[in-house]
Amino acid sequence: MSRQLVILSLCAVALPSVIIHAQTPARGSAPASVVQLTDPRRDYGQNIAPVYEGWEPNPDGTISLYFGYMNRNWKEELDIPIGPNNFFEPGPQDRGQPTHFLPRRNKQIFSIVVPKDFPRDRSLVWTLNVRGKAERVPGSLKPEQQIDVSRETASGNQRPKIDVGPGVTATVGRPVTLAVSVTDDGIPKPRGRGQSGVEPPNVFAGPNVRWSKYRGPGTVRFNNTAVAISDGKASTTATFDAPGEYLIQALADDGSVLGQSQGQNVPGFSCWWVTGNVKVTVR
Repeated sequence: MSRQLVILSLCAVALPSVIIHAQTPARGSAPASVVQLTDPRRDYGQNIAPVYEGWEPNPDGTISLYFGYMNRNWKEELDIPIGPNNFFEPGPQDRGQPTHFLPRRNKQIFSIVVPKDFPRDRSLVWTLNVRGKAERVPGSLKPEQQIDVSRETASGNQRPKIDVGPGVTATVGRPVTLAVSVTDDGIPKPRGRGQSGVEPPNVFAGPNVRWSKYRGPGTVRFNNTAVAISDGKASTTATFDAPGEYLIQALADDGSVLGQSQGQNVPGFSCWWVTGNVKVTVR
């Protein structure tokens, strides 16, 4: 019995779906069907999936559980206050998770520290409810979920340390300077933009800090969202359009080439970067 090989070729593309037609079949065979593949990328209107990244023991015997999220929107940023649509269980509901969600994948945005005797069969469950669809993720101490956040085994690189300093007071509509101090072990050696031949020239390939809103009632505009670390310092200015309490997250990276992983502004190995939150009171 002979076998007929049907080769698929892309001959028509229609956004947001991709239409794939099969090659014309041999004479006498049945007509080729049309295979329609749905492109999951959307700029707006999608939900957010919480992500459990894993856990790591701390030097003092406590344990850190790391969480992030996947905002399936490629452009839309969402605010979800702590409450029935953004909570942990068992309580308390507020365990330091973000209430402002940037587009796409955001890794290890926060951690929850639990005591060394935290039960191995217990989970902390994070729930996000967006547009009527609830997604949950449990965080537990399963052995296979242990990760190495502090040090990269191959190179010996250790994650930077960040000092966000005291809180800042600002006025609505007036720019305020935000600054952090960063120390690092010098691994890897900094290189200029584009020198690796992989990242485009506009991507930081050396120590840098990226700024974003983490919590707060209003919109925050930064004059620079990504700045190089110079003499252990990095700063930007931010303008707030509403009064209230804010947390501004600073992600200090020592050279993992942000912006390359999946093309989604995802940092590289977790031992190459660290986050800290600057508290801002806006009046």
